[in-house]
Amino acid sequence: MKKGFYIRAALPFACVALLGGCTAPGGTDTQYIRLSDAACSFQGTGNRPVTIEVHTNPATWKAEASASWVKVSDVTATSFTIEVVDNDTNEMREAEITVTAGQAEEVIEVMQMVGDHSFPRYRCRPEVFQNLAPMSPNGKYVGSFYYGQDESGTTVFYPVIIDVEKDEWHELGPFPYTLFELGETSCMTDNGEVIIAALNDANILFDLDGNYTKIEPPAGYTNYPEISQVSADGTMVGWASKGGVSSPFKWVDGVAEELPKPELNYRDEPIGDVQARGISADGRIIYGTTWDNRDYGLVYWDENGEVHYVGEDVRYCRPVDRPDGYGGTYKYNLCDGMWTSATKTNVSPNGKYIAGTFRREALEEGAESSVVETNYPAFFNTETGKTVIFEELVGGGGVAATSDGLGFTVDDTFGSSSGMVVDIENGVVLGDALEWIQENYGIIVPSGYITYMPDSKDRFQGGMLWTGGAAVQGVNWYVAPPAK
Repeated sequence: MKKGFYIRAALPFACVALLGGCTAPGGTDTQYIRLSDAACSFQGTGNRPVTIEVHTNPATWKAEASASWVKVSDVTATSFTIEVVDNDTNEMREAEITVTAGQAEEVIEVMQMVGDHSFPRYRCRPEVFQNLAPMSPNGKYVGSFYYGQDESGTTVFYPVIIDVEKDEWHELGPFPYTLFELGETSCMTDNGEVIIAALNDANILFDLDGNYTKIEPPAGYTNYPEISQVSADGTMVGWASKGGVSSPFKWVDGVAEELPKPELNYRDEPIGDVQARGISADGRIIYGTTWDNRDYGLVYWDENGEVHYVGEDVRYCRPVDRPDGYGGTYKYNLCDGMWTSATKTNVSPNGKYIAGTFRREALEEGAESSVVETNYPAFFNTETGKTVIFEELVGGGGVAATSDGLGFTVDDTFGSSSGMVVDIENGVVLGDALEWIQENYGIIVPSGYITYMPDSKDRFQGGMLWTGGAAVQGVNWYVAPPAK
């Protein structure tokens, strides 16, 4: 008996106007095609036929496949079936079925997984972690922690390292809160080490054997540093503070190296806090934020270690007069430019793209004391120095990118609940992230948006708002390869 799994993307009613406007089906002055499905995805082997319903004007129509492995059969006046030959290649394949009626035309996308393909696994455990769960640069591990109480009622912490491919947990501890009080997971290395920020002193690195190491302050700094992200070779980035001002750092083989700050801050004023937030998996590109005046200006350090503002090609600052509240005015720099919050996965694994939010500013008409901000997802190419802004996604922001130019966005810069997938180089919105996952991976993810995808593209991480706890909070989920 044949088994089958396919994803069907419904196509809303479409009509192609040839003479005048679009009219209802059956009208004599309009030729149209209405199909029950716009796309179908098949397993590599063992598929059952899929029936497509067809309604057209004129009534005579035909359907033709663009590849020999796709068969159009069982054609009736109002339907046909799609059959696919088992895929004996090592790659996913795609084809089209073109349906024509008179001069009207519609296309059905057909996708088929590789022959031994099994569908990926979706994992989300907010009830356990109550915390973010970052993915390592190559996607092999996810790390987090949870807490409970021991027999004496003492709060204890359990760091957890998950082998994504094996779906295997490594639970460490328990560690009593008197030793350290874990607060938030910082990042996860490709060697299976999880770095967690402690509330009462340091960032702490835990390895698979349960050993732990406190990351010490850089020379000349007394406060413990904050680690934000790590590359595939173990280079860490973050910041350290001295005299109430933070400075960006990277750690190579455990040795801290301070990164330069831009000469001026986001508003072209004297620079203050700057923090390194993320690093590409290959270690080429580091990005960070100017963390003063709540502007969150987006900066990056190139392969030579020189610092620049992300999106210099679209950055525009100009002075305006604003009321000072005492009958006079003061100069204020309105700035259009790229910014981001404390996100850690904005840069693509190869360092080519940096995701962020492009913000336009203007004084509110009739109320010059108020600044109106409009945000758009945007992506900066570090190789060409060009920025692509997705103005049709107003209000959202860019959060991640792949090495080959897929971009991932969120619907809101704070408190995001959904997201989109975009083609960066062509400036095209490909669609809703969850629908894109279903179409390309054959699984249903119930909520959220994509936050990171390694170059393997057989796994990825996302985020969503979770309402199962005492308060609404952001949590991570991930999609893993089929269990081996």
